[in-house]
Amino acid sequence: MIVGKNITLRGLELSDVDELLVYWNNKQFMNYSGRITIMSQEEGQEWIRKTWEERKKGEVYTFGIITNVDKRYIGNIRLKILNNVSRRADMSIGIFNPEYRNKGMGSESLILLINFGFDTLNLLSMELRVFSNNSRAIAAYKKLGFREIGLRRKADFVEGRFLNDLMMDLLVEEWKTKRIEEV
Repeated sequence: MIVGKNITLRGLELSDVDELLVYWNNKQFMNYSGRITIMSQEEGQEWIRKTWEERKKGEVYTFGIITNVDKRYIGNIRLKILNNVSRRADMSIGIFNPEYRNKGMGSESLILLINFGFDTLNLLSMELRVFSNNSRAIAAYKKLGFREIGLRRKADFVEGRFLNDLMMDLLVEEWKTKRIEEV
């Protein structure tokens, strides 16, 4: 468990399945995630159990984002180890509950995960991908110190059109000079 000012990152629990499915089975979310079928209760539980196994193996660290005030499960954040030798990881985040978007919850979650990755896991770099037309997210990542490193053209097919993925990364030495504790 990683506790911040407004949110806590914790391992997913089976009790999160109902809330998870509300958002994951939403048509818009499915379009943007590339999923084409509805997830069942059993599949949701299986997915959560898989996150436990991945964490035990040190492969992927998936956390639920929980608000400190009302203890609401509002999204997920994940850090996937890409290469243990070069100490690289890929990260992703989703604030599923729209009531909690644009309130700094995502930025705080990212800061907590970045600190965990660099301080606890001793990573050298973290990377992510974002739709190149998502200017709000790109600005938030840049504010945290991420830099653009490439473009994957026509990487995703969403709502009848192809979108590019912008690739970004952050090195530990860049983070240590910036070192944002809270937004």
